[in-house]
Amino acid sequence: MADNEAKAVEIKPDLDKYVNGISGSGKRTKRADDPVAAALDGFTLDETYGVASRMTDITQKDLKEKYGHLNVGMQRMNLGNRIRGAVAKLDAAHEQDKAVVPGLKTLEFECQKPAEARAKRIKAAEAEAAKKAADAAAKAEAKAKAPAKKAKGKKAA
Repeated sequence: MADNEAKAVEIKPDLDKYVNGISGSGKRTKRADDPVAAALDGFTLDETYGVASRMTDITQKDLKEKYGHLNVGMQRMNLGNRIRGAVAKLDAAHEQDKAVVPGLKTLEFECQKPAEARAKRIKAAEAEAAKKAADAAAKAEAKAKAPAKKAKGKKAA
C-alpha cells in the first residue's frame, strides 16, 4: 500500500454498554445506562436545555450560544455531560454539608415538569397509533366486504 493511501477505519461501538431509550422525537435510540441519561430519556432538546440551565446556573441563551452550532445529538450529549458534572458537584457538596440536596435528588426535582410533558407526548402518540390501527382495520374490513369486481371483457363462466 502506498504511503498516501488512507486505510479505511470502521468504528464498531460496543452496544452491550448501552440500553434502549427514547429520543426527544419519540423514536427508539440507544443511550448510556446511567441515572442522568435515564432522567433525560425522551426529553426534547429545549427541555434538556432547560434542565441543564437550572442544574448549572447557566442561562439557556448562553448554553445555546455555546452548543447551538452542533447537531442535535452532540448538543444533547454535551448538555448531559454538563448535568452529570452538576450532579457530581452537588454530591460533593452534600458530603461536606448534609444540608445541601444531593445531585440526583435535585435532578429528579428539575425533571418533573419536562417528565410530565414527555408523558403527555407519549400518551398522544399512543392514541394516534391506536387511531391509525383502527382506521387501517376498518379499511381492510370494508375492502373484504366489497363485492369482487368482474374483469372487463371476460364472460362469466
